[in-house]
Amino acid sequence: MSDVRAGELFVLGFDGRDAPPRALTRLRDRWGLGGAILFARNVDHPDQVRGLTRALRAMAPEPWFHVSTDQEGGGFQRLPPPRFGTYPAACDVSPAAALALGVRMGAELADLGVSLDLAPVLDTHTNPNNPIINVRSFSSDPAVVAAAGRAFVRGLAVHGVHACGKHFPGHGDTDLDSHLDLPRVDHPGERLDAVELRPFREVVADGVLSCIMPAHVVYPAFDPDRPATYSRAILDGILRRNIGFAGVVLTDDLGMAGALSHGDLVDCCVEAFAAGCDQLLVCEHHDRHEACVAAVAEAIARSPALTARYAESRARIRRTFSPGQPA
Repeated sequence: MSDVRAGELFVLGFDGRDAPPRALTRLRDRWGLGGAILFARNVDHPDQVRGLTRALRAMAPEPWFHVSTDQEGGGFQRLPPPRFGTYPAACDVSPAAALALGVRMGAELADLGVSLDLAPVLDTHTNPNNPIINVRSFSSDPAVVAAAGRAFVRGLAVHGVHACGKHFPGHGDTDLDSHLDLPRVDHPGERLDAVELRPFREVVADGVLSCIMPAHVVYPAFDPDRPATYSRAILDGILRRNIGFAGVVLTDDLGMAGALSHGDLVDCCVEAFAAGCDQLLVCEHHDRHEACVAAVAEAIARSPALTARYAESRARIRRTFSPGQPA
């Protein structure tokens, strides 16, 4: 398949506050580019961010190209106060307040040119020793998480900002941080369905959620060998077939330790795509971005099955992110 634009399957981070970075421009010219992600290292003040997002869109003018960031609230904001909005942590947001929070946050993100918020966290926080989810979760009650998540997603959508629910099928009952290690959730399937999956199932059923981010976490009841990021049993069997999610599956950063515990970064990109992820997030490792894209392009060219996966993902990305599609 000579016309594979494998870069459209990638969302990449970069250094600096100016765009377009030469490396992203070179990669986009050869393979295309699906999106860029902003971190605190990329932002200074609102006018600078507006200029940065305009430059990124000029570099990659395809209508489905998206600019994303993690703007959850509390201490998890890539656009930090006081130069940007001040928002409460999810644990302090009730379902009744979540809609207004999403509307306010969506208005700011849309004004800045950010089209995808890597939020809300739909993990149910049931482990008090969880080092990474804790205050990022709406509640220890999955019904509350579902209700607040639905409202927050609807609020973002008022201003055309897409939402990404994370970390499927649930990172709330781990005692390890997947940035630093590979956690496990050893509950039986019945408990996972009742607690971990419930918020995802209910938010997906609401019909507004654009993206879901799988966790770099092993769930032996669903797949004894592979984290969700690399598990067809979880991504295809549970998320697509059981829950019925039709949007984009976007990986968590594949440079995290939980992802790299499964192999080299380049191989992990290929494996995540083959397992059912539509877009691959690589926030760091800037010197390896081209190698990652080239490896996915070569894998697609060699495999009829991956060629079919590429066509599905490409159509799904366009359907989800092109203007005029519901956020």
